[in-house]
Amino acid sequence: MSFRRFSIFLLFASTMIFAVSCNRPAGTPHEAAELLTAVPQWKIEEIVVNDAVTFKDGKMTQQFGGIDFQRYMETVQVKKDGVFSGIFKGESTPFLLKWQVNDQNITIGASEGSGKGEWIVRPDDVRKDSFIMKTQSTAYDYPRMTTIALKFKAGK
Repeated sequence: MSFRRFSIFLLFASTMIFAVSCNRPAGTPHEAAELLTAVPQWKIEEIVVNDAVTFKDGKMTQQFGGIDFQRYMETVQVKKDGVFSGIFKGESTPFLLKWQVNDQNITIGASEGSGKGEWIVRPDDVRKDSFIMKTQSTAYDYPRMTTIALKFKAGK
């Protein structure tokens, strides 16, 4: 009887460890880059502006006094050659940016590399089926700082 309980416990424990390890975040920027480039296409799942959800389940939610986004990338691709390609809602021509791996994260920005308007992807925000890219800017509501987080899920 004791052996049977132990076997059931061992089976349960290994199943839980496997389930948790399958959806763990990336540990390094290089591991995050591998996960991002492994998925052929990412789809927008959620937009968060100043900690308020403004887009979820394919619908915009109006925030009183908040910033309203009508133009956003519905799908993106993170290509191995350093190209970040996104298709804006209602458009068919890809918008191209550049991504690169740094010591602590991945940055996405203009191909000129001006350093302004960059998006940051932290390794702990990347999983095999989702990732989050974030930015801060005064461009949306000057002079106030706006924080934006875009959550993408793996496309099917």
